[in-house]
Amino acid sequence: MDATKHHDAERPASIPPSATYNPEHKTFELVETDADGRPSGEGCVYRASDGSLLSRCRYADGVKDGPFTVFHPNGQPAQRGRYRGGQLDGEVVLYGSDAPTELKLRSCCVPPGAWELRAQYRQGRAVRQVFHDRAGYPISSDGSRWPDRPAGAAEDAEYDQGSQRWLVSEEVEASGAVIYRYVTREGRPSQEIEVRAGVRCRELQYDALGRPSEERHFDPQGRFHGPSARWFPDPEASPYLDPRLCEERGQYWHGHPVGAFTWLDADGAPVVRRELGEALNEASLGASPALAEDLAAWDAERAWALARELLQGGRAREACCAAARAAVRGGERERLVEFLQDATLRPRPEVAAQRGRALLEASGATALGALDELLLGAEPSAAYRTLAALLPGSRRVALSLVEAALLLEPERRSACVTRALLRLDLGDTRGVLEDADRIEPEAAAVAEHLRTFVRLLYPEFAFWPASQAIDPVPGDASDTVELGQSIEQVRQKIQLYATRLLRLREAVQRSLPGAEPCPWLPPDLSHVLPDGPVELARRAATLTEETENGVETVELTVDETLDTGALPVSLLMRRARAEWAALCWLCWSAGLDRVALPERIAHRPDFTAAVNMSLARAFRARDQLQTGGLVSRSRGVPEFVWEGHAIGELDPSLAAIAADEYFEMRCVFAWLLFPENLSPFQSDIRAA
Repeated sequence: MDATKHHDAERPASIPPSATYNPEHKTFELVETDADGRPSGEGCVYRASDGSLLSRCRYADGVKDGPFTVFHPNGQPAQRGRYRGGQLDGEVVLYGSDAPTELKLRSCCVPPGAWELRAQYRQGRAVRQVFHDRAGYPISSDGSRWPDRPAGAAEDAEYDQGSQRWLVSEEVEASGAVIYRYVTREGRPSQEIEVRAGVRCRELQYDALGRPSEERHFDPQGRFHGPSARWFPDPEASPYLDPRLCEERGQYWHGHPVGAFTWLDADGAPVVRRELGEALNEASLGASPALAEDLAAWDAERAWALARELLQGGRAREACCAAARAAVRGGERERLVEFLQDATLRPRPEVAAQRGRALLEASGATALGALDELLLGAEPSAAYRTLAALLPGSRRVALSLVEAALLLEPERRSACVTRALLRLDLGDTRGVLEDADRIEPEAAAVAEHLRTFVRLLYPEFAFWPASQAIDPVPGDASDTVELGQSIEQVRQKIQLYATRLLRLREAVQRSLPGAEPCPWLPPDLSHVLPDGPVELARRAATLTEETENGVETVELTVDETLDTGALPVSLLMRRARAEWAALCWLCWSAGLDRVALPERIAHRPDFTAAVNMSLARAFRARDQLQTGGLVSRSRGVPEFVWEGHAIGELDPSLAAIAADEYFEMRCVFAWLLFPENLSPFQSDIRAA
C-alpha cells in the first residue's frame, strides 16, 4: 500500500512512515519495542485527522512507565503526569487550550473559569482533584477562588465550599479506614470522621476554639455504638450545673446507653458515676417485674423496695419504671424526684426540657427509646408520658406511668390527653370525661373529640333502626329485592349474633376492675338464647348457585368464631357496636321492632331502600377512611349524617367506627337476599 495512504485517505506527511494505523482510535502509533516485541522505550501517538502529535510516553516491560504528555491539536499540553507499572501515580495535571480541542478538563461539572485540573493518583486511583484558574489559584465549583490557606490546614487540604472548611483525607492501610479531617477557615480543628467500607464508624467534634467536644462511635446503621466521650471545658457552656464536671465517658450498644457513665473533673478524677445496665429489648421489657400487672396490687413500700433492688442490680431502666408506679401508689412526688436523681443523668433544667420536647415530638419514638432518654436526662414527665403512650402490653401499667408523669407535672395538659386515651381503652368513661374537662380550657376541640369517642364507643344499645331514617331508593332504580332467607335461618343467625355479643360482654366484664355496674355494657341477650349460646365455628363450604352459564360452585369459608384475645375494652366495644347494629337490622328485616326471635317473616315495604342504603353507606364510610371521600365524590355517592356528624367531616379515627358498623350491616343484608347464602360470615360476602 502507498505509505501516504491509509484506508484510501491521505496520510498526513508529518506522521513518520513507520507509524501504524489504529482504526479503533483513528490514530497512528509509533512505539519502540524490545527483543521480544513488547513496547519498550518511547511511544508516540498522532492524530490521523491532521497529523498532530496527540501524546508521548515511555514504556517498560510492555506497559507504560515514566512521564507522559498529552497535547491539544495546537501543540499546547493537555495533560502531564507519570505512569508507574502501567498505572497513573502521583500528580496528573490537565490543561485548557486557547484553540478548539476535543480534550476536556473533565467530561462534566467543570467550574467556570477553570484552566487546570490537578489530580493526585495512587496506583491508578484518583484520590484528589482540584481545579485552578488561569492564574494558578484553586477554585470551587462555582468558580470562586479558595480563601487563603490558614496555618492550621495541611498543604494537601482542599477547601470545602459547602461547609466553608478545609478538608484533608488520610487512608489508614492497617485498618482500611479513611479519616476525613476538617479545619475552619481560621485554622482550628472542626471535625474528624472515620469511614470504613463506605460507612461512618467514628466522629470527633471540636468546639469553636478547636478543643475536642464530643467523640462517638457508630454501627453500620448509624446508631451510637461503642465508646462515647464529651468534654465541657467551659462550665457555663456545660449541660450540667455542677462546675466540676469537665468530661463525660460512657458506652452505647446499637443506639442504647449501657454500662457505667462517668463524669470526670479537669484532672481526670471521677466525680459522678451512674450504672445504666444492659440494653433491653421488647421481650425483656415486657417480662420485667417493674411492668407486671400484679404490681398494681402491691403496697407502695413493697414497690419501692423492688425499685431499689433493680437499681442496685444495674437495671436502671426497670428501676425507674418501678419507682414511678410506687410513687403513684402513695402520691409521693418528692420521693420519685430523689430516686430519679440517683438513677439518671440530671442536666440543667433547660437541657432536660429540650430533650423532653424532642422526645415528645419525635415521629419514630419507641418505648425503649423513651427509657433511654429518661436515663440520659430528658425531663421525666415527658419520658414517662411517651413511655406510657408507646408501651406494648398492659394499658393499666401504661396508665400508672402517665399518672407518674402527671404526679411530676400536674399542669401538663398533654399528659391528660394521653391518660384520657388510655382510660378510653380501659373503659373508664368517667375518667375520660374528667380529663376532657381539664383539657378544654387549652384544647376545646380535643376535649370534644374525647367526649365523642365516649359517646360512640360506649353507646346506649337501643333498637337503632327505630331512630334511623332510611334513605329513599334513587328515582331511576326500579328493581326491588326481597328477603330470601327462611324464618329458621333468620332465627339461627339472630342467636349467632346474640352469642357473639354475649362473648363480647363477658370479655368486657373480665377487663373491668371491681364489680361496679356499667350502664354501657352490651345488653344481656339471654332471652333470645333459651337453650344457651350457640356454637361459633369455622368451616369450609361449597356454595352452589344458578347463573347464566348454568350451575356453578364456589369454594368458601364460613368463620363465625370470635377471638376477643387481649383486646382493650374500647376495641371490644367497637366490635360490639358493629355486631349490635347487624343484629338490630336483622331483626328489623324480619319485621320486628326490637331484638327478639321472630315467629314469622313480616315484609318491610322499605326493605329494598334499606338494602341500597347499607351498600351505599358501607362504601361511603370505608372510602372516607381510605381516601377521605375522594372516590365517593368522583362517583356521586351521596353524603349522609352518622351520629350527628356528616360522614365527609369524620377524621380516620371516627370514620373507622362508622365503617365497621355499616360493613356489618351490609353483610347482613347481603346474606338475607339469597337463600343459598350460608352466613353473614362467609368469606365471599365479607370480601365483596
